[in-house]
Amino acid sequence: MTVTSKDFHVLDTALGPVVFHAPSYRLFQVDEETAERVGAAESMTDEELERLQKTLIGKTDGQAFRLKTSLLGEHAQLNGFYLFVSQECNLACTYCYGDGGEYHKSKMNMDETTARNFVDKFLTGESPTYVVNFFGGEPFLNFSLMQKVVAYAKEKGKERGFKVSFKVTTNGTVWSERIKKFVDEEIDNLTVSLDGPKDINDAQRPPLGRFSSYDKTLNTINELKAIKDKRYTIRTILTKKSCEKLDEVYRHNSALVAPGGVGMTIADVDADNPLALSDADYRTVYDSVIRRNSESLKSLAQSDAPSFNEYTYQLCELLLFRKYRPNPCNAGRTVVAIAADGDIYPCHRFVGYDQFRVGNVNDDPPLHADYFQVTKSFKDTWVEANEHCSRCWARYLCGGNCYVISWLREGDVFKPPARECHSRRRVYDRLLAEFAEIMADPDKKDRFMRNVTAFYQQSRASA
Repeated sequence: MTVTSKDFHVLDTALGPVVFHAPSYRLFQVDEETAERVGAAESMTDEELERLQKTLIGKTDGQAFRLKTSLLGEHAQLNGFYLFVSQECNLACTYCYGDGGEYHKSKMNMDETTARNFVDKFLTGESPTYVVNFFGGEPFLNFSLMQKVVAYAKEKGKERGFKVSFKVTTNGTVWSERIKKFVDEEIDNLTVSLDGPKDINDAQRPPLGRFSSYDKTLNTINELKAIKDKRYTIRTILTKKSCEKLDEVYRHNSALVAPGGVGMTIADVDADNPLALSDADYRTVYDSVIRRNSESLKSLAQSDAPSFNEYTYQLCELLLFRKYRPNPCNAGRTVVAIAADGDIYPCHRFVGYDQFRVGNVNDDPPLHADYFQVTKSFKDTWVEANEHCSRCWARYLCGGNCYVISWLREGDVFKPPARECHSRRRVYDRLLAEFAEIMADPDKKDRFMRNVTAFYQQSRASA
């Protein structure tokens, strides 16, 4: 087993120094002298690193310390799709990365021929299950096509023996009794966009018309609450203006959905955009992320009504099931996006960038040669093969950065922006320290394991 200086990382905990071993996820409580040796590992020779490893974990051939299961799954069949049924929107969000829903193309809705070609060519039965996420723009602006896609896909599923689950990503401002009935009967999960209290949301998400986007979205969320067992999450975009009221935004949106159901994303805008976060803003946001997730971990060890947050959920899955994240996502490998005109891209964020167009559902075959080149490069450049990630102690937890954001900010899909890397390492450093402290206390560890087990059992049952 090859040992590198970044196989080890020292955590500052209430127990004293604890060493995290990246290839195995093992945690070792050590004395100050050993901690200092680990801290100096960057300047060690290979022989010294081998001796350090043996000091911590003994003699090994490395097999027992290899993480076996990818968090992203082991298969490579296309079974997840973003279907852009509409590339128009009724809002004019101030930070929109999708060019007002047009995605550098033009305002358009998908037609029925394109939708049927998608179903015929991609929902073939080679996979036993498929996930279709209706996307936009605002997908409910083409509600009639959504109904036809669901009906046709289910018909094909019965014929060929596969199942399809449907999701919707919506701004929440388009709603009716017909849509409510459709959501109740056909949609498994919704992601609804809301940026916080009315003053913040309406300033960041102004409408193309005379209405409050907040009022309409809140009404939709209340309608979703009334549908028994309907799963939905709230997606919140943070800008320079809203991050100043981060705690207020989080409290407001958390009250509208089950604990852990709020996902916060920093606005993807150019550095000279007035909504862009400064380095100080970035640190403030991640200080809050660390605080919320730390509280979440503690609740799992101390409460009968614990809460999960995004990092908490992922960290538990990684550490307890010994999974690793080889890449940032499954773009191109198991997931593609279908634009309204039928063009195919590795994921929804790539839509509209011609250099990443890899086919069209109206062509035969629908996937061009470029598709296989792109997916191979994504697969081959996993964290150990990525020069920007391979020396990082958090590489197996992180998996790298969003390909599109890396490309837009650094000109390289595999090069994460430096402050994103720094911020994530801060999160993992603090949460691993909290995790080590919990695992060292038998009573807290017992309750923690019971709560996590119950949560995953419930999640699987409702999936």
